[in-house]
Amino acid sequence: MLFQPNISVSSSMYGVSGAQQQGFQVFRGSTFTISCSIQSQFPGGSFQLTFTSINSANNYYSLPAVNHSAHFLFPAAEPAHQGSYSCVYHVSAFSLNCSSESRLLSVTVTDPEPFIIRAVVLPLTQLLVTVGLYFYCKATRGRRPSRQEDIELDYDDLGVPAEEEGAQGAE
Repeated sequence: MLFQPNISVSSSMYGVSGAQQQGFQVFRGSTFTISCSIQSQFPGGSFQLTFTSINSANNYYSLPAVNHSAHFLFPAAEPAHQGSYSCVYHVSAFSLNCSSESRLLSVTVTDPEPFIIRAVVLPLTQLLVTVGLYFYCKATRGRRPSRQEDIELDYDDLGVPAEEEGAQGAE
């Protein structure tokens, strides 16, 4: 009688919400929202967000459906928010109480420091190495003459070009 609700997560801090094979990853301390929506021909209703983690039994949060959706805001992601979520849509129609449950959505809360290291420190290191190599190559280009330049410098030191030496020696 009802479609299955959709469930999704989004994170605002750092602009990141990474889809993982097992679910979604949000950064510790970031604000994230779990959204529930459904295509329904019945007005009203409510969404119940169920949450299960390793450390706790089922927790429930409820919000009325507005335009067939509800948004559950979590102001600061903590390890306690890590677990499996699902949306259950409840509606009363024609004296019947109907409900439908979404698929499970796994949320992992991770520390942002490894991301910062990958996103900032590694590119910065690459830039410094590139700049260092540029200046090293530029500095050594003028210092070390090639073999041909060595020969030309020897003749210049004598003050007499090689062709004239041979001509002077024959006289």
